[in-house]
Amino acid sequence: MTTKFQPLDGFVHLTDTTSISRPQPNSKDTKSITEHACRTIIICAWFRAQSKHIAKYTTHYCQRYPDAQILLLECVYQDMLTTPYATQQSRLQPAIEILQAAQRAGHAIFLHSFSNGGSHTAVQLAAAWKQKKASPLPILAMALDSSPGSPSLTLAAAAIIFSFPKSARWWVTVIVWTIVVPIISFPALLGSDNVVHKLRKELVDPDLFSVDAPRVYLYSKVDEMVPHASVEEHVALARRAGYGVKTVLFEKSAHVAHVNEDRDKYWAAVESVMSGSRQRNGRVGRS
Repeated sequence: MTTKFQPLDGFVHLTDTTSISRPQPNSKDTKSITEHACRTIIICAWFRAQSKHIAKYTTHYCQRYPDAQILLLECVYQDMLTTPYATQQSRLQPAIEILQAAQRAGHAIFLHSFSNGGSHTAVQLAAAWKQKKASPLPILAMALDSSPGSPSLTLAAAAIIFSFPKSARWWVTVIVWTIVVPIISFPALLGSDNVVHKLRKELVDPDLFSVDAPRVYLYSKVDEMVPHASVEEHVALARRAGYGVKTVLFEKSAHVAHVNEDRDKYWAAVESVMSGSRQRNGRVGRS
């Protein structure tokens, strides 16, 4: 059963896990809402993300880019563990329709994902787009906050456990090690990659994410869920694959909380890769 997330202020649900905020044209503007926007920003939130925390990012984008429509994609643990990819990609069809309209309108499209959960959603979105359009996701740039993590089972378990309140961690630990870890490790018994290892490969798949779309990795030295070494290993992998990459390392911020350490540094990095991609590529062409 799909989790029903509470909508953020200014957002309208398209599905249980997909919502959108659109710029409102003034009363004299005869353009449609989609035509009124000139860019689309996709936010792929992390597992168990609370609305008040997501709002730090949506509020910034709404204020910084009042002409943007913001597509918010949320997720649950089952998405990485048990929900069939076909089911997830079907659930993302309303988002695909929004992106098709944005592409036709010539929008600049950007993606901002958080943690392994958000990166997994981004991959599923790209796979759904590829299935429908036979091309990579039409983004000009992407920001990866606190991802991708390590395929280590111990670290994967810790990432799930630490995402819960301290008061709940004792029973979450039992569930994770008796149920979740066996699910994650099962593919290895068949000679396949576990879900995080697979995610790391998919994030550098040019059929899903074009090498023409630069990216910035935002991560921390003290993140207990996603060690900086696992991010830096992926940075090297992305560069070898031909992606334009920037990195921003924070000294003391927790998982998906880097903006709290240095807001200016964080947003300057994101906007640098966004503006750099537009200068190089211009606006997305119509299809």
